[in-house]
Amino acid sequence: MHLVLVLVAAVLVTQPAVERANFTGSWQMVAARSGSPTQNAPVTEMTFVIDHAADQIRLDMTTAGRTLSEVYPIVAAPKAPADPLSGDERRAFWDGTRLVVERGGTISGQTVSSRQSLTLSADGSEMTVERLVIVQHGYSLRGARNYASVKDVFARVPR
Repeated sequence: MHLVLVLVAAVLVTQPAVERANFTGSWQMVAARSGSPTQNAPVTEMTFVIDHAADQIRLDMTTAGRTLSEVYPIVAAPKAPADPLSGDERRAFWDGTRLVVERGGTISGQTVSSRQSLTLSADGSEMTVERLVIVQHGYSLRGARNYASVKDVFARVPR
């Protein structure tokens, strides 16, 4: 029994720590490789300006001349299955090398929750953002979707 505990401890100590990506910088959507331009309301231009610290991430997203700025505290990953956020709750957490940012809120009077998963390419020149928005209206109809998802690719803007 003691040998098993020693072996488990040795494996845990010798495993390398997961290196966390740093998303700080300016990012421009690559429309030809993104899903947003193909949505019902096409979004053909989008930029992110990100300030990423150890305890929080600030996202400034600009599209159609409008900028939305949000700060997300980085917390421990919630245990699955985690309920969608509501109200004005915000959080960010690591899922392996992917940084997930979630928030609750309202759009056109409807309670919604959103989730964005950010990943960097191996060389750090591209960021992929997978977005999921869920409308929490409290009922469901057979075959009806209460969510929308899209995957966009961004190129780092040189300084």
